Amino acid sequence: MSKAFTQLVDRGRAAPKRFFLLIFICLAISDLLLVRDLSWLLENLEGKRFWVNYGLSLGTLFLLLLVFAPIKNGPARSLFLFFILGTQVAQQSYFAIYGNFVSVFDLRFVAADPMLTLQLWLDNAIILKPLILLALEIPLLLLLFRLELKPNLWLKAGSTIVASLLFLLVTFSWYGISKFQFSSVAYAGVFPSLIERQTFKGKLANKPVVPEQADNLASKPDIVFVIGESLTLSQLGVYGYERQTTPHLQAMIDQKEMLLFRNAVSIGTRTLSSVPYMLTGLQGIDPYGLVYSSPTLFNYAKAAGYQTALITAQDFQWRNVDQIFVDQDLDHYQSGTDFSASVSVSEGADDMKVLEEGIFPYLTRTLSKERKAPMLLVAQMNGSHYPYNTHSPASVKQFLPETNPNGVNAYDNTVLYTDLYLSRLVERVREYSPNAWIIYSSDHGQDISRNKTQFNRSYSSGVIHNPLMVFPPAQAYTQLKQNIDAPVSQADIFATFLDIMQLDPVSEINGLSLQNKIDPERNRVVSAYMKTLHNEPNAVLVLPDLTYIHVDFDRQSATLADGKTIVPYDSLEPALRQTFDRRLTHATETQ
Repeated sequence: MSKAFTQLVDRGRAAPKRFFLLIFICLAISDLLLVRDLSWLLENLEGKRFWVNYGLSLGTLFLLLLVFAPIKNGPARSLFLFFILGTQVAQQSYFAIYGNFVSVFDLRFVAADPMLTLQLWLDNAIILKPLILLALEIPLLLLLFRLELKPNLWLKAGSTIVASLLFLLVTFSWYGISKFQFSSVAYAGVFPSLIERQTFKGKLANKPVVPEQADNLASKPDIVFVIGESLTLSQLGVYGYERQTTPHLQAMIDQKEMLLFRNAVSIGTRTLSSVPYMLTGLQGIDPYGLVYSSPTLFNYAKAAGYQTALITAQDFQWRNVDQIFVDQDLDHYQSGTDFSASVSVSEGADDMKVLEEGIFPYLTRTLSKERKAPMLLVAQMNGSHYPYNTHSPASVKQFLPETNPNGVNAYDNTVLYTDLYLSRLVERVREYSPNAWIIYSSDHGQDISRNKTQFNRSYSSGVIHNPLMVFPPAQAYTQLKQNIDAPVSQADIFATFLDIMQLDPVSEINGLSLQNKIDPERNRVVSAYMKTLHNEPNAVLVLPDLTYIHVDFDRQSATLADGKTIVPYDSLEPALRQTFDRRLTHATETQ
C-alpha cells in the first residue's frame, strides 16, 4: 500500500462521514462521465426522466454503500466490489457499442450463445476507459472499507429496506429506464425484470404461430403504418375545417396521392385501448384478454418474409404493452426514451427528431437497392396529446397567441406539425419505394371547442370519429375510393395489411380489408372494456350514421341512439347483443 493511500486512509478514519459522502459523489460522477458517452450525457442532461431515474438509483447506491462499508467479511466485500466495478465495466463496454445498457433481451442472447457473445465483446471491447474507471474507483472502494463507519442495527436494517424499495421502484415502475440509472443498479435490475417478463409471457402462451409464407417477395409491397396521437378530424383542413391546418396533405389529395375515409371510428378512446388492438386486428370488448393470445402484425409480417420495425415517439413499455409486440419477429425497435429523456405519459419525443434520427436512417438502411425483403414499419407519433402547446415547435406555430396551453390555437398548431411530418415521411418513403402502402390513423381524437376542452373522456364524436388517411400505390387508388364514405374501423387497417401481404388470419380478427366493398349498413364497436386498459365495463355500438348505442355492463342497461332512452340490455335485439355476448362468456380468463 502506498504512503499516499495510507495517509488518505488516516484522514478518512478521522472524518469518516465526510469521506463517505466524498466517495459516493466521486462514484456518481465517474459513472456519469466514464460509463456513458459524453455527447449522450449532454443531450440527456436536462431530461426529467433522466434525473428521476438517476436520483432514485443513486439513493439505492447510497444506502447500499452504507450497509456494505462496515462489513469486514472478505467474500462479502469481494462480491460488493464486483457488483460495482464488474457491472460498470460491462455496461461501459456495451454502451460504447450500442449506446444503451444491457437489457433483458441481451441476457437471452448471451444465454443462447455465450461464445459468440464473448467473441463480439473481444472484437469491439474498449480498453482505455475501463482501465481509467478501475484506476479511479478501486482506491475509492478500498478506502470505503477502511472508514470507521459504525451504523447501528436500526440504521442498517432501515437502509436495507429503503434500498430494496427504491430498487424495486426503478426496476418495475414503467417510469424506470435502465440507461438513465446508475449503471450498477441498472445492471442488477435486469434480472428481476427478466422474471417479470417471463411471468408476463404466460399471458402470451396460447398465441398461435403464423405459418411461414415467405414466397413471392418481389410482389409484396413495402408497408408503413403511422399511428397518430389524439388527432381529431374536426380540426383538419382536409376534412373541411375552416382553418387550413393541413396544406401539405391537401396538396397530396389534389394530386390523387391520398384518400380520406370520412366515416372511420377508433377501436378505443385512449391509447391503451386502441393501439394494442390495432396491432392485433381486434375490435370490441375484451374483458378476458384475447389480445394477449392473438398474433401481432409483426408476427404476420415476419411469416410473410418482411423486415419488421416499430419506432415510437412514446414510452411503449407503459402497462407492459411493449411485451406484446417486442419479440423474435420484431427486427428493429426504438421507443421515445431513445430520443428524449423527458418522455412521459402526456408527452413523447419530438416527432421531427424521431423522424430524422430514427425513421429516416432506418429507411435508408432498409430500403437500399441490395435488400432482399419487403419492409413493414409501424411509426407511432407524439402527435397532439395535451398539453397541446408543448407538442409543436415555435418555428411551426401559425395560430397565435397560445394563451391557453390546451386551447384551440395550441391544438391547431400541433395539426400543422403532423401535416408537415406526414408530408416529409411520405416523400421519403416514395423516394425509395414508389409502390409502398402508407396508412395513417390516430389512436383516438379529442373534444376540442373554443370554450372548454374535454380531452378524450367520453364516446363523443370528437373522440371516436377519427381521421383515416391512405397513401396507396397508384394502381390501388380507384379500388380503395369505393369505401371512402363507408362505415369503417381502425380494425380494418390490420385486415387490409394482411390482404396486401397475401396472408390469411390464423385466429380471430374483426376488421375488413379496405380493398373490398364494405357493407354500408355495418355496425362497429368502440370500447374501454379492455384488458390492456382498466376493463371499464362499457362500450358503444356505432351505427352507420355515427350515432351509437351506449352499453353499461355493470348496470346491464343500454342508452339508445337518441341519447335519452335507457332500456335493459337484454331488451336489445339479439343480433346487436351478440356483438358483445360472445366476449362476455369467455370460458377462462387469461391472467
